[in-house]
Amino acid sequence: MRHSYLGAGLALCSVIAVAGTTSSALALDKVRLGWCTSVMTHGVAPIAVATKFGWFKQEGIEVELVNFPGSSDCVRNVATGEVLAAVATAEPVAILQQTGVKTQVFYTAYRRNIFGVAVPVDSPIKKYADLKDKKIGVTSMASAGVVLARSGASDAGLDPDRDIRVVVSGQPAQSVVLLQRKEIDAVSQWDTQYTLMGLAGVPMRMLQDPLIDSFPANSLVASADSIKNKRNLLVRLGRAYTMGVVYTLKNTRQAAAIFQDVYPQVVPTGLAPDAALERTATLLKTVSEKWTLDKPGEKWGESDLKIYQGYIDWLVRAKILKQSIDAKEIATNDLVGDINKNLDIKSAEEASAR
Repeated sequence: MRHSYLGAGLALCSVIAVAGTTSSALALDKVRLGWCTSVMTHGVAPIAVATKFGWFKQEGIEVELVNFPGSSDCVRNVATGEVLAAVATAEPVAILQQTGVKTQVFYTAYRRNIFGVAVPVDSPIKKYADLKDKKIGVTSMASAGVVLARSGASDAGLDPDRDIRVVVSGQPAQSVVLLQRKEIDAVSQWDTQYTLMGLAGVPMRMLQDPLIDSFPANSLVASADSIKNKRNLLVRLGRAYTMGVVYTLKNTRQAAAIFQDVYPQVVPTGLAPDAALERTATLLKTVSEKWTLDKPGEKWGESDLKIYQGYIDWLVRAKILKQSIDAKEIATNDLVGDINKNLDIKSAEEASAR
């Protein structure tokens, strides 16, 4: 559900001039946050919720979302300082790490994989090995779907350079047309995209692979320099984001309404208001299932380094990475304790009852 790198100088100016003769406000730190699709997707809901309830302002920050075509572009722009952080996948973090570009996941947001190759339910393709000589559609060539399609094919014994063809099929509406015309055989996108394709008339079936299913997906990524020198700012960002996650998990339909209110461009067209909200809530439920904590004592944002190491090793086998690296190079839990320390879960729970 189921995905350009920048340099120095983050525009994180603590600026605020409040007009008025008798009152003033604390300055808000402006945070540019990369969102790794060209359009706003349902994963933005916690950000909308945190904005609506003032949890970002409570943490002294103002968030501006910046869209990029995919996770690769997101991480590049994190590296160059165009954005402070991004909600990106881990593979461009690992790939760029081997070129000397130091970024890290500091908060695992999607705790299970949203990505994977999918086919129409009546397709004869049953497993990754069946993708030989097939065309696979992705939202953009910067999407994580490209890496996953190539890696999945390679792990199944195929040559990703010769045995499959990855092409841009665009967003769900365009992908559905290409699937119906048999111009592509499969898509490598993410869970909510497949739900949308089903609603558009082509029910989809994801190819099953327990290893791929266990991988983390999009997470908060920042440069190593920012994690060290802008620690407090990233902690505040992670804390407010978590409040939005907790609210969304507790009351998905109300979160869907807030998402549509804050970002009206996401409201489905051609539907009555109640039907549009129902569709948004259905899609949000699909994506939010990947956010929940699974283990006793697990903390919000915590990264399981064993799982990240398995992901890295998988990328090496698929020849996406030239050599293995330690998972600690691409993911850190250094900020997780502070993010959870002053986390007011009760406020999020009470807000969900409003």
